[in-house]
Amino acid sequence: MIMFNKLPYFIILKGKKYKINVDFRNMILFEKKVLDRCADNSEIIEFGLRHFYPDFFYLKNFIELIKQPDLYKEACDKLLWFYKCGRDNYHKVTNKDNNSNRNNRGPKQIYSFEFDDEYIYGAFLEQYNIDLTCRKLHWWKFKALLNSLNENTEFVKIKGYRAYEGKDKNMLELKQYWQLPQPIEEQNRLNRIFDVLNNK
Repeated sequence: MIMFNKLPYFIILKGKKYKINVDFRNMILFEKKVLDRCADNSEIIEFGLRHFYPDFFYLKNFIELIKQPDLYKEACDKLLWFYKCGRDNYHKVTNKDNNSNRNNRGPKQIYSFEFDDEYIYGAFLEQYNIDLTCRKLHWWKFKALLNSLNENTEFVKIKGYRAYEGKDKNMLELKQYWQLPQPIEEQNRLNRIFDVLNNK
């Protein structure tokens, strides 16, 4: 019953209260960094901590944080806890999902905040009358509303096309049409192969 209680706007670390950046845009940027294949773990963690805790945004303060291992670990744990909306089993990945994913960073991606932003915006405006361009929204509220979008919204339909695993020709064509772009380094490789084969 997490969503029936007061949502967190502060985190307690080693007995001290720290304000946190709860806006959904901040967590979207963090998720984008996590999915960036060019970013290593330390870069992802630093980005997450410095944007989640305003006190540690400036490099000098962040360096002071990492000098205290216990505080640093707790800050990381609380960031992850917040990202998962306070739920231990949120976005849990099965062994099957892990085996089917080349990068072992989670299940198959069927939506992207970067490429589906207009459809998410439209769905929120259509279903909830929420204009995401001018509303600050707590990450937990945003995720609850995102997960509750109905099947009539274009965004949910697109997710369904991408998740489709059957043999229906029309659905497979829609799946191919709506597939997310390849990661940039993979796309560059494919473009290079295409150019070489085209100009042989």
